[in-house]
Amino acid sequence: MNLLTEVAPRSIKIEGQLYEIDADFRNCIKFEQLMFDPDVPDNARGGLALNLFYPVIPQNITEAFQKVLWFYAAEQNEKKQHGASRQKRIYSFEADADYIFAAFLGDYGIDLNDINFLHWWKFRALFFGLKPDNLICKIMEYRATDISKMKGEERKFYQKMQREFALPVPRAEQDKYDEIADALMKGGDISSLMSNP
Repeated sequence: MNLLTEVAPRSIKIEGQLYEIDADFRNCIKFEQLMFDPDVPDNARGGLALNLFYPVIPQNITEAFQKVLWFYAAEQNEKKQHGASRQKRIYSFEADADYIFAAFLGDYGIDLNDINFLHWWKFRALFFGLKPDNLICKIMEYRATDISKMKGEERKFYQKMQREFALPVPRAEQDKYDEIADALMKGGDISSLMSNP
């Protein structure tokens, strides 16, 4: 798909029939949050995702969900998708919302609160095209930087930035840390806590 020569899709073809989808960037951000939410049971994610995207859910549920993934990935090829999924997360639409909002307003004059609709594929193109001097771009660089081979002041700087701009720990993981800390403060046994995932 080339946004310069083709119109970004607002429907998806499944078994020869076109199905309208909610292609707004807000909806895809909700989808991403759904996929990363540790409080949502795995067996519920697919159904919730279909309800987000389709006003009328197709009969072929499996293909409908595959098309959601295809749409979310903005038609990137499978190799790119798999490569990206193994990379460390360097942004969060939830944790970084203010930085992203400010960057869109600064670079493009787009108030993401005021627009009624912005296609997800266009939003992605704009997001990945933000100027490198935006704070969100610098934060993503800090998070992505491998400091294992760095030394001295450079390493200290990046360690500080990675701590300062670290993405929040998922709630379930934080609860586990809190349980362990509480047990340690009370002088309790943490062996059972350490063995459970």
